[in-house]
Amino acid sequence: MTRAASTAWPPLLSLLSLCWTSTVAETETIVVQAPPHVRGFLGDNATLQCKLHTQEKNVQVTLVTWMRQDLAGRPRSVAVFHPIRGPSFPSHPSFPEPGRLEFVAARPGVELRDATLAVRGLRAEDEANYTCHFATFPHGSRSASTWLHVLVQPQNKADNLEVPLSLLSQEPVPVALCISTGGRPPANISWSLDGKANTSQVPGPLPGTFTVTSFLILTPSSQINLKNVTCIVKHESFEEPILLPVTLRVHYPPEVSISGYDDNWYLGQSEATLSCDVRSNPEPTDYEWSTTTGSLPSSAVPKGNQLQICPVDELINTTFTCSVTNAVGTGRAELPILLREGPSREQSHPALSPALVALIVVVVLIAVLSVVVIYRRCFRQSRQRPSSPSANGKVSYSVVNGNASSPQELPTAGTR
Repeated sequence: MTRAASTAWPPLLSLLSLCWTSTVAETETIVVQAPPHVRGFLGDNATLQCKLHTQEKNVQVTLVTWMRQDLAGRPRSVAVFHPIRGPSFPSHPSFPEPGRLEFVAARPGVELRDATLAVRGLRAEDEANYTCHFATFPHGSRSASTWLHVLVQPQNKADNLEVPLSLLSQEPVPVALCISTGGRPPANISWSLDGKANTSQVPGPLPGTFTVTSFLILTPSSQINLKNVTCIVKHESFEEPILLPVTLRVHYPPEVSISGYDDNWYLGQSEATLSCDVRSNPEPTDYEWSTTTGSLPSSAVPKGNQLQICPVDELINTTFTCSVTNAVGTGRAELPILLREGPSREQSHPALSPALVALIVVVVLIAVLSVVVIYRRCFRQSRQRPSSPSANGKVSYSVVNGNASSPQELPTAGTR
């Protein structure tokens, strides 16, 4: 700073400007570098890198200290390196055994710029924030922090759930299970199918690990039975999520519908049939036919899932019901019947069936081909037949007189 500027500024401003310039200069010339995060697997080794970078040659490192922040947030020393005396490891509850911590590159009597620390045999409690402090002369202390993550890759499995029949109802029930065992941190589980998931977490088999369980909860129905779903497990140790396919197998009560009525039944029709169509798991154990007014008409005879009607009379003008039962419950369907007075035009004059039309076409083609073959055969025979000679086997000739003016003047024909 020039003397004119110094005399022009008040003394306090001059002092502040000198301090700011010094701080900027020191920040630019001496830096401690360490990665913000380091990951290691339980039981493996982890390396906490920490290096001092400076452009000045006269910087002296007087001491390196590694501090670990405990659960209460208080830092405690776990490793110290003196440029002359070498390393020392103060007693710490997380590192009671000697040899678990080691300075990788620092050596006594050698310029101290690399304070990288190795942690052997990672444990769950080793996960914490570690700060590397360089005490330097004449610039004071510089530091950088690293968060050490301790990972455990979980074991994962998924399967469908056989729900006991006694617990089944029309309420949602667990239909599939996905378990991620012994992970650190806890795994994240989701499902490919929309539905409610009941997820819980308990301690894993090893200290500091977690087991996550997720139940997929749905209302049992034919729409989800035999449906394929996927359990999706995400974890820090996975490059990609783990996908576990599951085929759902659920028990549900019968879902019933009635078919066979085409709105063209009429009085006097010889026979008709209704079918009770069912989807259920497990299979139906009982079919029951009735009407909304009570028992069946005498002309309607139930035979399992079918109702045979013979003949169709006025009593069939009613609403039929079919009730189906399985081990889970009972399903029911209704179908109203409205009879016509007589058959419709389409029924009185039924159109030719496709099979009959095809038969007629084949017969016509065969007939046409037969006529063509017979005609060609007769034509060939007529062309190959020779010309007939005269009755006596001789040929007669006549001489034509050019001067004859009438047929009477022609000479008598001679023979040869």
